[in-house]
Amino acid sequence: MKNIIKIVLASLVSTFLVASANAGELTVTGTAKASYNILSGGAQAYAGEGKGKALGIANEITFGAAGELDNGWTWTFAVDYDPSDTDTSVASNGNANGVDDSSMTLTTPYGTFGMFITEGSLRAENAGSASTIARPSDIGVTTGITTGNDIDAYNNMQYHSPAGLLPFGIRAKVGYATGLSNNINSANAEGEVPSLVGDSATIYRVDATPIDGLSIGADYFLINGSKLDLTTPDTVQDQTSESGAVYFKYNIGAATIGGSKTWIAPAISRQAYENLSTTIRDIVNNKYSIAYNLSDDTSLSYEHEKSSRTAILNSTAQYDYTGTAFEIAHNMGGMTIGVAYAQHDNVAYTNQNDVKQVLLNVTMAF
Repeated sequence: MKNIIKIVLASLVSTFLVASANAGELTVTGTAKASYNILSGGAQAYAGEGKGKALGIANEITFGAAGELDNGWTWTFAVDYDPSDTDTSVASNGNANGVDDSSMTLTTPYGTFGMFITEGSLRAENAGSASTIARPSDIGVTTGITTGNDIDAYNNMQYHSPAGLLPFGIRAKVGYATGLSNNINSANAEGEVPSLVGDSATIYRVDATPIDGLSIGADYFLINGSKLDLTTPDTVQDQTSESGAVYFKYNIGAATIGGSKTWIAPAISRQAYENLSTTIRDIVNNKYSIAYNLSDDTSLSYEHEKSSRTAILNSTAQYDYTGTAFEIAHNMGGMTIGVAYAQHDNVAYTNQNDVKQVLLNVTMAF
């Protein structure tokens, strides 16, 4: 991996030394969404009181730039402005002013090289979703489920193989987080002391289109270099954090079907292994969905998600989270109106902690 990183850095440096760039084009894109979210039930998850109704508006604006070098290679830059990131919970990450994820990429005949600041998702877990609005666990209920790891949780570098190079549309991608940092860093930022969980992270992603309409793929994520704290030896990792997923998505006429399966092994310290009754050894997530286009502007979908946990002590009772959602969306040019009805069972893996949901939203794209 260290050799790969050296090659990536050397390629980036040599490119900027030998090629000049033309003036780039600046763009501003984004969405604004207004929602009305109605929840009922879920008393156990919300301290004895079920949730009610909520109105909200969210928007995210992306400032982008793109250009071309004299040799035909292209570059892009993007930075997000997200007012929801002005709260104090993210102030320590350096984005209390609303400046969010950013990225810079260089596309060459040899592939794409990029640097991503809390950006650049390579997780395959959700690539099979056909939902018209979003997955059941991503439409306004704090489900508390564990999902697969992703490199965009950290500042990272990536390489993507060239499109069209391999048969069946095969394309490989690799991401490497030099540290487990999620600070919104500017240039010349200082490094951070490695944590006990690990000192870096790596993710691999492969996608293919073996036949018309069918997309398949997989990813594998691993935290590297877990450490031993000599003052507290029990904190050494007996299980390193890793995860992987496979997915498929198939378009046939007006219908789309998709699904995915994810395996997750959380980091477990030697000390946690002693608490067998509560320590979770692994999590498996299964998702499948189907969508149908009623017309060019209107589509409906159904998606089902299930997340199952296994404790180190197998006799410990565990409860699976399941979420189902029926959704319909209608597009009117730059405006999309969506309605979803969802049922969430065993929220936060808590028995009989069930929530029903009706969500209405209007999204403007610009």
